[in-house]
Amino acid sequence: MPQPLTLPIIPTAIVPEPVPNPRNRKDRRAHNRPLVPIELTLTGFAAGGKAVGHHPDGRVVFVEFALPGERVIAEITTDRADYLEATAVLVLEASEHRIAPPCQYFGRCGGCQLQHVDYEEQLRLKTGIVGDQLARIARFSPERVAEVLRPMLGMDNPWGYRNHVRFTVRRDGQIGFMQRGTHHFMRIDECAIALPRVNEVLRLAQDNTMQTQQLSVRVGEHTGDEILQPHLQWRPGKRAPKLASGQLRYVENLLGTPYRISGPAFFQVNTRQAEHLVSMVVERVQAARPHIVVDAYAGVGTFAAQLAPWVSQVITIEESAAAGVDAGHNLSEFDNVTRVVGKVEDVLPGMTPEPDVVVIDPPRTGLFPGVIEAIIVSAARRVVYVSCDPGTLARDLRLFEEGGFTVREVQPVDMFPHTQHIECVTTIDRTGPRPQA
Repeated sequence: MPQPLTLPIIPTAIVPEPVPNPRNRKDRRAHNRPLVPIELTLTGFAAGGKAVGHHPDGRVVFVEFALPGERVIAEITTDRADYLEATAVLVLEASEHRIAPPCQYFGRCGGCQLQHVDYEEQLRLKTGIVGDQLARIARFSPERVAEVLRPMLGMDNPWGYRNHVRFTVRRDGQIGFMQRGTHHFMRIDECAIALPRVNEVLRLAQDNTMQTQQLSVRVGEHTGDEILQPHLQWRPGKRAPKLASGQLRYVENLLGTPYRISGPAFFQVNTRQAEHLVSMVVERVQAARPHIVVDAYAGVGTFAAQLAPWVSQVITIEESAAAGVDAGHNLSEFDNVTRVVGKVEDVLPGMTPEPDVVVIDPPRTGLFPGVIEAIIVSAARRVVYVSCDPGTLARDLRLFEEGGFTVREVQPVDMFPHTQHIECVTTIDRTGPRPQA
């Protein structure tokens, strides 16, 4: 009979809990909070990377660090009227997909949620989450979900991929992260999902810095270019490492196209998967044979630079000043790109000329209803929706379908292996009549 598996994943089970500050109300609450144990059999998996079980009173329990099919002892950490949250601390019956997490910080660091799951199962579980959101929120039938949802596109090597990491720096020069769910510092000497160069920078800077609270490291995987911010000062008495810092921008290539990215501007943190994602978007736009494409939430021009050689006109919409400056540089060679600065919800309604295809890559909160309505009443024949949250994606897809569009395909892309995060590229076509103005 297999022995129960103890999971040393609660911070107090690995290292002594830092002594709480009695003057800090949050510290007092966290230190005195009782953890109630309960035995559960897990039957599903939900957004947030948590397994799902049921309390004897019928409430749903979301359990972190557990897997469907397992029987665990979990400690309840959140008690609500209609659900509970818990953390698995002892596995009585383990899933065949459970593995030993490769990272020594897993469970204490909040960056990864799924290192205890073999990678193929991670992809399957994440695809299932997208399907569940399409069923519950978009109200697609099981047959419809099976028709439109594709298996998640994973990575050949899902480690050492992250090109941007923001570290916390203590006064004594130690560098790390905040422990999961706390305000307590934890030293980190290597991040398993970061690019090797990011870890090299961490090794050189560790214990050497002073007069800063954060260290942001961004690396161009294809170019070797990098930003270390802020400008670092080295501690007296230590040999200063050969490490330039304080750069304002760096350059990265996607599919052979160079992009200049400033420190405050957003850029995908997984270069290899970003190239797959960009290729998918371009293919789906090209298939509609458009003349005019609107690239909404255009950022530094990631999609626009790839689309401009293939269409008559690209119109970008972006409100970020930093991203806008970079986009001006990245798109300067294309005389068929028109850049508009502003909020999508303000610019898109009534835009002329009207687009044939709209590419949208909104923040996690999804689209404002006014953006969806503007697309529905426009001449757009196709929408290519890049989403980083399956829940808001499903909500917005319901509105598109009610407005005369039909979802053709939802393709999940694993941009963030070993974490709960899910990216999707969704193709939406107009199949009903265009509403009369």
